[in-house]
Amino acid sequence: MKLGLFTMPLHPPGSSQSETYQNDLDMVAKMDELGLDEIWVGEHLLLPWENMPAPDLFISRALGVTERIFFGTGVVLLHLHNPIVVAHRIAMLDHLAQGRLYFGIGSGGSPSELQMLGIDTDKGSPRDRMAESIDLILQLWENGLGDFKGRF
Repeated sequence: MKLGLFTMPLHPPGSSQSETYQNDLDMVAKMDELGLDEIWVGEHLLLPWENMPAPDLFISRALGVTERIFFGTGVVLLHLHNPIVVAHRIAMLDHLAQGRLYFGIGSGGSPSELQMLGIDTDKGSPRDRMAESIDLILQLWENGLGDFKGRF
């Protein structure tokens, strides 16, 4: 059996972000020391108790305090991001992780995140946006940008 951890991470609203991120890094290092196989880091842009707007940046830092544990984005909310930027950031992170990265994707999130970014769900669901992002990201990784014509 392999053991892992999924973390949003959860922090009390109003906490010092630099302190909570350091606490999370300390926890990740301890999980690596204890022999856990993987850690998945969630993403939210606005939720005050889940202050992790850039799991890729956190993972990049956490790679430096661990030796063997694998990391996963749990998840990158594709419908909230430009897929070209995501493709490049995840590709770079994969190189930095040297084989210790899983790319998790999803279409969740909070209504406030959609509203903040001006995403009109009447023009297409988050899942539709996610599916198109997947197609573009895979095309970028396999063949370069080319002539991608998407709905969004």
